[in-house]
Amino acid sequence: AQSASRMASRLSASPPVGRAFTAPLRRRPSSGSLAATADQAPAAPVALRPASTMTADDSVDTREVLLVGLGDPVSDILVRLDDPSLASRVFDACGISEPGGCVPVDSDEDIKSLLAACGEQWITGAGELETPSRSFSEDVPAQGVEPTYCPGGSAANVAKAVANLGGDAAFVGMIGRDDIGARYRELLRSQKVTPVLLEVDVDEDDAGSTPRSAQCLSLVEKGGQRTMRTYLGASLRMGASHFDENVERLAFGVDRVGADDDESTTTKSQSDDAAPRPGSAPRASLLHVEGYTLYRPDLARAAMTAAKRRGALVSLDLASFEVVRNCRSQLLSLLDDGLVDLLFCNEDEAAELIGETRAPDAFAREDAGRAMEWMLRYVRVATVSLGARGCVSVDNKGQRGVSPGVRCAVVDTTGAGDSFTGAFLWAYLRGGSLQACCSCGCAVGTAVVQVLGAELTAARWGELAGDLETVLLRDRERAGVD
Repeated sequence: AQSASRMASRLSASPPVGRAFTAPLRRRPSSGSLAATADQAPAAPVALRPASTMTADDSVDTREVLLVGLGDPVSDILVRLDDPSLASRVFDACGISEPGGCVPVDSDEDIKSLLAACGEQWITGAGELETPSRSFSEDVPAQGVEPTYCPGGSAANVAKAVANLGGDAAFVGMIGRDDIGARYRELLRSQKVTPVLLEVDVDEDDAGSTPRSAQCLSLVEKGGQRTMRTYLGASLRMGASHFDENVERLAFGVDRVGADDDESTTTKSQSDDAAPRPGSAPRASLLHVEGYTLYRPDLARAAMTAAKRRGALVSLDLASFEVVRNCRSQLLSLLDDGLVDLLFCNEDEAAELIGETRAPDAFAREDAGRAMEWMLRYVRVATVSLGARGCVSVDNKGQRGVSPGVRCAVVDTTGAGDSFTGAFLWAYLRGGSLQACCSCGCAVGTAVVQVLGAELTAARWGELAGDLETVLLRDRERAGVD
């Protein structure tokens, strides 16, 4: 038991509550008294606005893309259970009668208890740990794998994809004042994403207790099925009032040139240094908002309005069919006001938009066409991902993009939809056609499902970046652009 406790104490965090591939979570608006810290990048390059043409330099320097993601910073703990016997024991120990899906839990203590139960089952098959410092992976059965920690959340995954492809990306969210949040910040940095993370204050109305940083435990079986338990904690405390002038400035690139990467700045509603410094970074090209933010529509509206004020585009993914169902009025309000430029959804979400009831695998491209026709009443680009069948996209000028799916061995679908969106947006902001955007998105999504937790190696990201540069180069050649 002590060994299990030691092992559990080393763990904490979650898989992204991501786009198309993740069961939905119902979220509720919340507020709180908050202080904030924002990490600043050492330098922000020139932002490239979407254009129909590209220059010769575009194929060389991809750091021109500047994307800001807004969403819940969910720390992911991914546990791979390839051995069916081990998986069965873990599920029994965790009280999980129906594997699969995503269920919210009330506190981070629930996450710790589940991790302890997992640890006990591993130790049952592997023997006692000899010392607390010994790597647990040396003692687990051959089928067991030490948990993988990832900075998750849908919008964060989008930002990670853009950054790893060479674009400049930042992420805005709220964390607790704890080691989990600190680790999340460092993991984002390691993924080349600039963290703009607000920290929640002690809640004086709740006996001094402070919400912990969001975490999600994901048990991944052979074949890729995930069973998730998620604690959203401090992330839900971020509201419209927290997206103030200082956060807006930090998120959209101003004052990031020459800043120390380890420097933290407390955000204020009224900042004395609100004016941009000479030589400061330009405006962001695009704000990407995850669909779960629709449960806090005032926050979504505040961020989108700030983006529009700074001349940036806004993209939104619909997250889950339940978000579409439960937040339809909030969604329509934002769309009616022209706050969204690019809209992403999968088959489930598209079916919910148009009232289609057939199963996702029976959802045809004709159905996707009807959904995109509906979406184009409000936005300039509509995209529907079709899972293993690829994707389709169309804009308000009639240009289309279609990419078929690619057969591959699926290890874990965590973050695959988000990575697709990130690569699509990277190509779009580079001036790619919708066909090129679809090809880039599907290439990255296919690569991500073949690894655990959407965590591709730097070498693999480098290969993909090279491949996608070739896609854009050929796209330019077909368009007759010099």
